[in-house]
Amino acid sequence: MAENRISMQDIADELGISKVTVSKALNDKDGVSDELRERIFQVAEREDYKLPGYGQRKARKVGIIMSERFNSRSDAGKFYMGMYESIITELRLASCTGIMITPNITSLDQDLETIENGGLFDGLILLGILDQVIRKKVDMIKLPKVYVEVYDEGHNSDSVITENIYSTYAMTNYLLQNGHTDIGFVGTIGATTSITDRFLGYTRLLFEQGIHTRKDWIIPDRSMDGIPVDLKLPEDMPTAFVCNCDETAFRLLKVLKQNGFTVPEEISVVGFDNDIYARLCDPGLTTVAVNVEEIGKVTVRRILHFMDHSTDKGGVVYRIPGKNVFRDSVVKRK
Repeated sequence: MAENRISMQDIADELGISKVTVSKALNDKDGVSDELRERIFQVAEREDYKLPGYGQRKARKVGIIMSERFNSRSDAGKFYMGMYESIITELRLASCTGIMITPNITSLDQDLETIENGGLFDGLILLGILDQVIRKKVDMIKLPKVYVEVYDEGHNSDSVITENIYSTYAMTNYLLQNGHTDIGFVGTIGATTSITDRFLGYTRLLFEQGIHTRKDWIIPDRSMDGIPVDLKLPEDMPTAFVCNCDETAFRLLKVLKQNGFTVPEEISVVGFDNDIYARLCDPGLTTVAVNVEEIGKVTVRRILHFMDHSTDKGGVVYRIPGKNVFRDSVVKRK
């Protein structure tokens, strides 16, 4: 029999823990947190440590359910594809397999049968907004689930989202610090939880500063089903706009220029996501960078927890902070 390349003590030394803790984790004993247990298994598997039969984990499969409109063929889907790739990377590190599923109304019944029957999946990750009919049926599947970039009071599991409210609050405050008090918002309120939360951050800052929110400065950017709509500028223009995402900011810049406005000299614009559209904008877009890597790590950590503890009830919303990225789309008013 081949000997182990490393010992339990080697694993313990690398992680700064005791050999007893390593032994408990590898032998499926109580007294070790889920996060630490996962780290111990990752080191053991990386170094080809021969696990005892009762400590060997079977390879688990996780279905990642995403709307077909976010697939890689769509520019609008590049943000979600980046998040998908981050989740896949973390699943591999945890010795799990991730399989994408993009159900639509036509394929829904067959997809649900595939998911529910035959023990194909050990858990599900729901990535982004799904069509309402699809989402309700997927919610009812009795498998461990984690929701990403969406949350709902009806969810019986955890959600992992970008911290939207205070990130947009800070970005709106950045406009205020640059002398802008007439600030509009571009996004269809209620279309997604992200847009609604970002609107709340915008309105909270204005409320705290005693600035009235004007209805004609709130511009819808999509239907309630997520289909883009034409951006209609108000007759009386603000000096700055907060956009709910970079794609919308990119579209707004085009409309502003078509109507004779210069950015940022006359109108300043900020976005959210720091995706490809932020770099396509001219001038470069000031925006909030989503921490995709951390979202992937937390998502996989939570789905592993629920697959290991199927009786645990979730419902916690994990909010991952972003980072402000300052470019040239904002000018300081004199």
